[in-house]
Amino acid sequence: MRCGVRLQQPRVQNGNPNTTWRRLVKTQWWVTACVTALLALTCSAAVAQNDQNRGNDQNRGQTKKQYRQFNEKQQQAARAYYNQHQDHPAFKQPDRWNNDYESRIRPGYVLDDDMRRMSRPAPDDMIRGMGRPPRGYRYVVIGGHVVLIDSGYRVHDAIHFEINVGH
Repeated sequence: MRCGVRLQQPRVQNGNPNTTWRRLVKTQWWVTACVTALLALTCSAAVAQNDQNRGNDQNRGQTKKQYRQFNEKQQQAARAYYNQHQDHPAFKQPDRWNNDYESRIRPGYVLDDDMRRMSRPAPDDMIRGMGRPPRGYRYVVIGGHVVLIDSGYRVHDAIHFEINVGH
């Protein structure tokens, strides 16, 4: 008994019944082997394709995704808070901030270790004015931006402030 199916020896009118039985078993073995090989090939191709997206380049293929965005009220609240509290420690621009970092703050980018170290939680009063971020998201301040990031440090939207260097 195999796989819940009981095979019976076929009735043979002409010829040797053992030969017919062997032919049937051999055919069944080949079908099973081919199906197993086909299944293994398709599974390994799917795993290989998935591994391409997991490499060190965490930002590959992110331009096609939809991201959460700040609404107009949140942008106004953030700018109003910044205009009144420009000297808050969270808004001090890091000394090593440059155009390369600036260009990375776009939807879909995953903050690297350097940018994570430079980021600061958004001030509580600013968050109250903007409203709490959606579940699984948070607001951080980095290099003159209030940035909405998810739990994987992926940027969803950013509000840019004009900050004087050395401020």
